[in-house]
Amino acid sequence: MQWRATRPQTQRNGGYRKHALRVGVRRKLAQIEARVDQLNSRIPDANTAAALFQLQQQTQQQQSRESDFTSPYSASEYQVLPQSQPGPHTASPVSMSSGHRSLANNQIDGPFHPSYRNGSAAGTGVQMYSGLAGTKRKCRDFELNTDAPLDVVGKGIISFDDAAVYFRTFFQGCDKYVPVFDPIFDTFASVRSRSSMLFDTICAVGCRAEHGPTSPQYQILSNTTKGSICSVMIGTTRPSTEVIQALLVDASYSEKGWHLTSLALKMALEIGLADAYSQLCARILESDADDCGNLFRKARVWFGVFVLENILSIDCGKKPGIKAGEGMRRCRVLLGHPARTTLDFRLLAQVELNSIRALAHEKLSPRPGTSLSDQELSDIVQGTRIDLRIWLSDWINLVESRLGNESDTASLIINFKIQRDWSEMTMLCKGLQGVGIDNLAIMSDEQKNLVHLAKSSAQSHLSTILSSPKLYLGALRYGMDFVWAKCAFSVLLFLKLARLIPESTNMSELIIDANTLLRELSQIQGSNNIYFRILSLSVEKCERALRGDFQQSDSRDTQTAGIESLDAEMDFQSYVPKEFILEWNFPGLTFCWIPFDFGELFMDFSAGC
Repeated sequence: MQWRATRPQTQRNGGYRKHALRVGVRRKLAQIEARVDQLNSRIPDANTAAALFQLQQQTQQQQSRESDFTSPYSASEYQVLPQSQPGPHTASPVSMSSGHRSLANNQIDGPFHPSYRNGSAAGTGVQMYSGLAGTKRKCRDFELNTDAPLDVVGKGIISFDDAAVYFRTFFQGCDKYVPVFDPIFDTFASVRSRSSMLFDTICAVGCRAEHGPTSPQYQILSNTTKGSICSVMIGTTRPSTEVIQALLVDASYSEKGWHLTSLALKMALEIGLADAYSQLCARILESDADDCGNLFRKARVWFGVFVLENILSIDCGKKPGIKAGEGMRRCRVLLGHPARTTLDFRLLAQVELNSIRALAHEKLSPRPGTSLSDQELSDIVQGTRIDLRIWLSDWINLVESRLGNESDTASLIINFKIQRDWSEMTMLCKGLQGVGIDNLAIMSDEQKNLVHLAKSSAQSHLSTILSSPKLYLGALRYGMDFVWAKCAFSVLLFLKLARLIPESTNMSELIIDANTLLRELSQIQGSNNIYFRILSLSVEKCERALRGDFQQSDSRDTQTAGIESLDAEMDFQSYVPKEFILEWNFPGLTFCWIPFDFGELFMDFSAGC
């Protein structure tokens, strides 16, 4: 009787002990997760990786103990890191968790959303994240391949010495076109230890600059980077600052780069890079900017995403995925930050410039079924031209007053002038494209004036390029495809407009300048570039049309010579490279002169010779 009476009491005490133990386990796991968040907020290094690995082992031990109880909580909820020993080629520990934390705050849908925390997409049999690469997560029917993230040196694709050469070449000029790096922080050893994807991408682009885009070495390295990009797209690589930098570099030196910039923008939003700029400004206003180098690096990468996404959207005919708010001139406050580099002048100037360009592009793109009046078009154009002139004057003054290096100052000023001319030229052509009239013979006086302004901008663009070939053209060896494309386009547009509006243009001198440009480009392996060949063919066709003018004036058989001259002129004027239509959306190449009196088709173009 006594045994029966005490049995329920024993069961109750045991239940209380089990319940207390479960509560204690959950409290301990919460403390571990809080400690992991603290470690993730720091710059990743070997000590951090080792600490995370120890915490992972502790978590697994706690999970194994908890599995003895019938807890209503799933053990996978507390998984910090998958089983994988941190090493020199693993991804950054910060990048492993930063995406999840920002998603919890921003509620962004996608493969990085907390609804994927158990590793599987809802309603599918495929598990998404496997954590550090080198492991495979089981699923019902399929599993994602997650190979170990060895870089190109670790895989034996190139030697260590070659990688060092390509890495150094990249930072001799390619970084100027993708200014999202800090040369002190982003060293060979640092990048290699933090991200194999970024390391491989830098080596590939450095090889491109060293051996040319058609070289076998570059093709092999370029193909290697595709695997990393696919891993990012399908979700087996966590978003991080290094991954975004790699996407920006790859987008700059590959076709259809706007796909990659869109992906980089999505990732940047997910890990909260957009907030870095406002946080940094707040720290600066509080006079507490000395110890926020990591925050400055994040803001720099965010600005790089904004600039490249806007460039590749506007010039590819796509609406930008992100719009800058008012007051982008405030980004100049970062020029006084201790972590500022020389390339930040180029980057922050482009932030302002592309804000102006995007606003003009939006105003000059009326809704379907509507069009701008001549007065509206003129007001937008004149306002934008004033903004561009103020932008150029301000940044020339900033560079001259804050940079002590004369070579860097001269290089930046030339780049600013070329960017202003390019922005004005394409803006004018975009406005005329929106009107829907390409024929100068039926344009209004206001519209013809815009064509004259576009010609003047194109002429200034070419003159500035040739004014200091070593400062600008010499750097094109490291240039991205967009820079080569706009160089070829601007010359072709100028040649066409000079033939359509021959007043105040010496065609013979223009051809000499164009051939000088070709000769300078050929000295930096330009002949391997598709846009060099487009430029060469443009000059050749224009020369043929120009020779037809002289033959017509010297020939006795004026009728035959006139027909040949007309054929050469029509061949040149109808030349619109498909690359400028399919890969880019450069406006203005369809301008023509087709009068109602077809007898004027045999007009004498020699007046501008």
